[in-house]
Amino acid sequence: MKLISRYNQISLPVILGLFLLSGLGSYIWIDNILVDDFDDSLLEQSQKISAYIQKNDAFPKPGFTDEWHISIQQNNNKEIVPHYATQKEYDVEDKAFVPYRSLTFSCVKNNKRYLIKISNSMEALGGLSRSIALISVITLLSVIIATLLLSHFLLKKLWKPFYNTLNLLKDFKLGSYQKIKFEKTRTDEFDFMNEQINTMMHSAEKDYVLLKEFTENASHELQTPLSIIRSKLDLIIQGENLSDAQSRAMESAYHGISRLVNLNQSLLLLSKIENHQFNDKIRINLKDKINDKLFQLEEFWLEKKLTLHADINEAYIFANPSLIDILLNNALSNASRHNILNGNITISLSSCQLRITNTGLNSSIDPTRIFSRFYKREQHSSNNGLGLSIIKQICDQAEILVNYTFENNQHGFSFIWN
Repeated sequence: MKLISRYNQISLPVILGLFLLSGLGSYIWIDNILVDDFDDSLLEQSQKISAYIQKNDAFPKPGFTDEWHISIQQNNNKEIVPHYATQKEYDVEDKAFVPYRSLTFSCVKNNKRYLIKISNSMEALGGLSRSIALISVITLLSVIIATLLLSHFLLKKLWKPFYNTLNLLKDFKLGSYQKIKFEKTRTDEFDFMNEQINTMMHSAEKDYVLLKEFTENASHELQTPLSIIRSKLDLIIQGENLSDAQSRAMESAYHGISRLVNLNQSLLLLSKIENHQFNDKIRINLKDKINDKLFQLEEFWLEKKLTLHADINEAYIFANPSLIDILLNNALSNASRHNILNGNITISLSSCQLRITNTGLNSSIDPTRIFSRFYKREQHSSNNGLGLSIIKQICDQAEILVNYTFENNQHGFSFIWN
């Protein structure tokens, strides 16, 4: 979920809650203000009636109070405190019960106490209250919507430099010697972030180059003494004066040196691939290439009693021929060496895909580590654990998508290109 969406997810319920509370509060507040104003009108009318009675010693005529309703009844009790009340009364014109607001007070006429009640319909007041509240709610809702829209576009614009940086980093790869230039922003935090990322990238690139140079130089330096040791061991093994124990010791040392030679060659090859020393590309006929490899491996498969199922069609790829040759060698060699006796190998080649499956151990290889360097399922294995890493490096450089699957006790590798 994007940051803007996450922000809206958190802020929207809060804003809606505030909107509901403020709308309800506005309605109650406005209603109370209007009722208080209505009560002031009632009080003003009661004062006029009291003044009229005192001056004229008579009750006011019906037209005196206009639309106000007056009821008068004698009351011999003590003087009461004026009080307001709201109740529903039947309205003849509307033919329905409507809310009325009334004020009840007492006055004296001819030494007799009377209870006077003045009231008026609050129907218009309720409509006015609802109208004002509705206008307030609509205004508030419009402000909230405008704020949300403004924050959405504003935040999107403010965070644009951040997403630009992410897009640049997404395509960055160590060893590609790709120069990334971050745009200057008007936000100090983003500029600081870009500066720190730029510094980290330069540092990582420098360390990566030093590591590759060390690997390549070490491989070159090891190549000569390993060749010398291997040739000397060949001479000693071919000698006639060795005992059986010495012969076994020499043979063990020879195998150890051979493993070192293979490891050194693999590391040197990885270093060359990462240094982009195989940039020449041509159009390659994969059908011919694979048929040549099948012919070369035929005797080995017969010795291991492997059954081949091949469906090879015309296919071409634009890539470096040396890398494709290494890729096919490693892929087919893995399918052969890691197979079982009386197993099978299936090779399927279409216009844009090569799939190689084989029988083997009845468990999947760890998909998160399968292409990692020096990863071996069995630590005592004689393999150096670089074969699949070389395949992955070649695929990355040749823009080939490689996938591993394990289905029906079959280990499969798919190579897909455009």
